[in-house]
Amino acid sequence: MQLIVIRHGETKMNVDNRLQGSKGPNEGLTPAGIIMVEKLRDELMVTPKSMYVSPLVRTQETAAILHERFNVPITLSPELVERDFGSLSGKLRSEIDPALVESDLEGKYNYRPYGGESVDDVRARILRFLGTLPLSSDETVFIVTHRGIVRVLYDLFPVDVSGEEVVPASKHVFSISSLPN
Repeated sequence: MQLIVIRHGETKMNVDNRLQGSKGPNEGLTPAGIIMVEKLRDELMVTPKSMYVSPLVRTQETAAILHERFNVPITLSPELVERDFGSLSGKLRSEIDPALVESDLEGKYNYRPYGGESVDDVRARILRFLGTLPLSSDETVFIVTHRGIVRVLYDLFPVDVSGEEVVPASKHVFSISSLPN
């Protein structure tokens, strides 16, 4: 299966360099974010069979823009929401303990002490989601999600991927036939 994983377009919290998370402010795209997604939509060269989308506003708006060109079924998938940063949601990155920021960048984060998720929590829900897909098929699907989810996918499937930096409205292509052991 080919997964074209798309990070949502820019939000005000991205501009402000704040942690959004799954339980932080649930805001939509900026005008610049809309333009970013429209540009990506127009550059995509493959039509998916379906689209799986995080239920947050920023991803639903991104999916709606993609849907204007690719009129395929959309399924909201709660497993695709951004990581839960707990009480750190909405905070400026500069307000957060530098050691936690460093562990986050290395994919070793644990927001449980703040009421959020660890990297293991996020991996488990992504694997649950992927387990519902026909991975051995030759289908192409779009997944519209968040930076944290894309980063975990890169960790889970480091060989079967091509993509870009994980910035707003970026795409990441994964060729996956089975789940990791």
